[in-house]
Amino acid sequence: MTDELRVIDFGHSSPLRSQTLWHAVAYGVSAGAPATLSFVRPAEPYVCLGYHRDVAEIDLDYCRTNRLPLLRRMVGGGPVYLDQGQLFFQICLPSRSLPAIRSQALRRLLEPAVTAFHAVGVPAVLDDELEICVGDRKICGHGAGQIEDGVVVCGNLIETFDHERATRVLALSDPVHREVTLALMRRFVAATPVDPAAFRAAMAEAYSSAFGLSGAPGELSGIERKTLTDLDERFSSDGWLAGTRRSGEATVAAPRARQIKVRAGIWTFAATYDGARVTASVVRGRIEQVHLYDRALNGSSREVERAVTGIGLHSVAQVLAGFGDPGRRLATAFATADPGRI
Repeated sequence: MTDELRVIDFGHSSPLRSQTLWHAVAYGVSAGAPATLSFVRPAEPYVCLGYHRDVAEIDLDYCRTNRLPLLRRMVGGGPVYLDQGQLFFQICLPSRSLPAIRSQALRRLLEPAVTAFHAVGVPAVLDDELEICVGDRKICGHGAGQIEDGVVVCGNLIETFDHERATRVLALSDPVHREVTLALMRRFVAATPVDPAAFRAAMAEAYSSAFGLSGAPGELSGIERKTLTDLDERFSSDGWLAGTRRSGEATVAAPRARQIKVRAGIWTFAATYDGARVTASVVRGRIEQVHLYDRALNGSSREVERAVTGIGLHSVAQVLAGFGDPGRRLATAFATADPGRI
């Protein structure tokens, strides 16, 4: 790796370019370009899907009606809503300059961002789950991956955040599930409205210092511009958007369970089984809020809900076993919840 940190501010870019620009940089770094810190702000709102995720996770009718483009990125993670109130940053280095263990590499790539937040007056921490937070609220979403030999982490400065739209773009058939998800999103995802120019400067200083590099403004190389054109075409194609799921991964189009991650350890869940219906929020492994229905409960749903509220997810089946056949049906629906899948 050279001793230079190339810093590129792409300014306001179209939804398509706000994705393809940093992908082109990753290919460039893989081919020998300097380590690069880049910034981009979407000129218009859009939705972006992780590499292996299913398009069925998105409410396509809502996106079409509201003219929200849908794009797929090359790194993982769930669907996210992006707009002009978020400044996105991408740090990309060759893989040989980072630890081989993913968690260690991710920590090394995120710690300078925490330093930059401190520099602009935000008391951020990188928690044990490798999320940038203030208190219990996530203030910076991030995704990571490797494109050829370039390792890239993408994050954002959230100046404003439309929690309602970020929830609305998700394909959630159960309105209660949508309400529960929105409530958790408002509670655990926070904006930090700081000066974006000061944040960009602090980021360049923090990453230069952390990696012993000399930061300097840069631009795309000729090869990267050619790659950018190719990526524009690829990311605009129906085949790319359709994507490919991992081998053996179930489709989300007709799920037994629908899970939405709000931040690490905090998620919502909805499932049905043989007429039984469950909607719940899970906070640090415990059921915080739950809505249950089974035709045979005969008005006793509230009693069952009180019995499972506040208990660990692993104890739900045992508690529900005391409510006869309805409890067993609800327990079967609950059993589709998978903390490891979020």
